[in-house]
Amino acid sequence: MSKTYIPRGQCFFPIDAGGTNPFSINADTTPLTLDESTRTLYNRAISDPSSLTDQERRLITHRPAPDEENTLCRNACGLSMDELITKAINNSSNDDDGFSLSSLGLSYKEASLLPAGVVKGQSGQILSEVARLSPEDRDLKAQAMEAARTDDIRAAREVAQRVGQRWLAVELAAAETLNDDDIRNIRFAMKVPWQEHVLHSRLNSAGGRFGLVIFFQKEEEEEGRLLEYKSQIGTALYHGLHYSSRLIKDETRDRFTLHWVAVPGIINNNNNLDLSALRGSFDKMLSNNEIPVGFRRDAFLYVDEEAFRSRETTRPYLWLAEPEPEPHPESKTETETVPRSGTGTGTGTGVQPEALHPLKVDIKHIAPVLFARLVQRDLQGEARRKPYRYTSELSRLHAAANARYICPDLERDGIWPPPTRFQ
Repeated sequence: MSKTYIPRGQCFFPIDAGGTNPFSINADTTPLTLDESTRTLYNRAISDPSSLTDQERRLITHRPAPDEENTLCRNACGLSMDELITKAINNSSNDDDGFSLSSLGLSYKEASLLPAGVVKGQSGQILSEVARLSPEDRDLKAQAMEAARTDDIRAAREVAQRVGQRWLAVELAAAETLNDDDIRNIRFAMKVPWQEHVLHSRLNSAGGRFGLVIFFQKEEEEEGRLLEYKSQIGTALYHGLHYSSRLIKDETRDRFTLHWVAVPGIINNNNNLDLSALRGSFDKMLSNNEIPVGFRRDAFLYVDEEAFRSRETTRPYLWLAEPEPEPHPESKTETETVPRSGTGTGTGTGVQPEALHPLKVDIKHIAPVLFARLVQRDLQGEARRKPYRYTSELSRLHAAANARYICPDLERDGIWPPPTRFQ
């Protein structure tokens, strides 16, 4: 039997002559016809909606029974459907462009449940069935669903749709600041169960903040460029955490932050912040319990003269560094980690001198990408590595950032993260 080959990356997969493409999506396209009882119900809904019982309204609009719906909704967002509808209606006045996303009446998750429903995958199934109806039946079903909705449901859905439009605009704005490699890096990082680990950690109080400590020279507080770079970094963080409202939880966006710490002018011969002194400052904060609960205790960020100069480049960056590793038996291997006493979160890593060198980090990827990789250090088993090839010791991150790219159009700039294919 002859075979046709279709390319997929650098591989070729055979398709038997007369067969089907193994990568095609098989969708049922068998025409559907409304039965007479359904057609009668739909016509009554359109002509006399007040005659419908609650059960009939739910049947037409594909809503489950009240108890089941409230349970599913509570599991999804913490509110019953009745409470969610009330919340949407009561907050209908603060969903326009004058309000920040955090001030909107509904979170993204809440807003998505009202139009899509609480049964997972149901909206896609409904669309598939509607596509198989004749144009006449399709129109009849749409009119019946609209007529069967009560006034409170209709009002709540309108609020949810406006909130959804705000979120879409934010996602599009974030996407415009990211190239294809940036987007792949974010999506790759979201395969790590870092959000679940951080949000459910016993170390993080309910609603408490988490993130990273970032040092800057105290004298810069009087200079305009610190305020400017803070704003630039804040915007980059915002876009990174708002690129996907589906992948990144509302609670993660609300709680992640940077803890900015001013240090006195500890300058080395190159007019940059002295790394040994910064490590000393971080160790002192650890000893005095000055690092907020939930913040990484195995790594910190800092901004120096070189980082300030990167503001005008295509990849502005800051530095990731780690405290000095504690002494340990020489039998330890290079990739083993050494716990730091009283750290609570994360571990000290890297035992070779080159592993102590700070790492340039693209400001677009402080969160979620860098933070996800740091949280991986706290996970167990394969979760410490997957979906990446290697674990996230500082030496490994350096190796990825400085890998010899095989693509002639890519240059090695030493800034992390590189494209995902090199990780």
